[in-house]
Amino acid sequence: MDEVIHVLVHRGSRTMGYGYLVEGGRKTTRGLKGGNDEFSREALHDWLDECRFLAYAPGIGTWTTVEVRVFPDGPGRLDVFEEEHLRKMNNGRWYPGAEPADAAVWAKQLLKYPRTKDNIPSWMWDIFRAEGVTPPIYNPEFKSVDWKNRRRPVTGRGTDFGVEPTVIDPSLEPGVFAKIGKKLFGV
Repeated sequence: MDEVIHVLVHRGSRTMGYGYLVEGGRKTTRGLKGGNDEFSREALHDWLDECRFLAYAPGIGTWTTVEVRVFPDGPGRLDVFEEEHLRKMNNGRWYPGAEPADAAVWAKQLLKYPRTKDNIPSWMWDIFRAEGVTPPIYNPEFKSVDWKNRRRPVTGRGTDFGVEPTVIDPSLEPGVFAKIGKKLFGV
C-alpha cells in the first residue's frame, strides 16, 4: 500500500472512525474492516488513545478529531482538530452511527477530559444549551471535574475513575460565606 488515511472521532468512552488505504492511486478499504491482513485498526486506536492521553492538559482538554496519514517509506502526519470531522454518504445522509454527537456524548468526553468553562468551545456550548444539559466542568481549585453534584479528581491524563466521587456540599465550598456576607451586609 502507498498510504493509510484514518480519521478518528472519539465519542466519550467509544471510538468512531473511518479511513481507507491508497494502493497504486486507488482507494480501498481492504484491511480496514476488521481484517488483520494489512492494517490493524485496533493497534492504531490504541496508539491514538495514548496520543490523546499525552495531549490532555487539565482544564484545557484534548483534541476531538484526528486525521492520521501513514506512509511506508517516509514520516507520517498527525493532524488534530477541535471539532468533529464527519463525512456524509453520496446521498447527503450521515453514515449509520456517524452523525454529529449529541450533548450526552460531549458530556462523557468532558467528564473524561475535563475543561474549564472558558475552554469549552462555543460550538459545544451550543449543543449543551440546545439540549438543556449542564456539562462537567474542570475545577482548578480542587483539581477535579464537578458534575451532577459530584466531584472526581483529575490527573494529567484525565479524570481518575478509580476514585469514588465525593458529593459536593455547597455549605462547605470556599467563598460561600464571603458571598453570603456580601448579600447580607453589602460588603
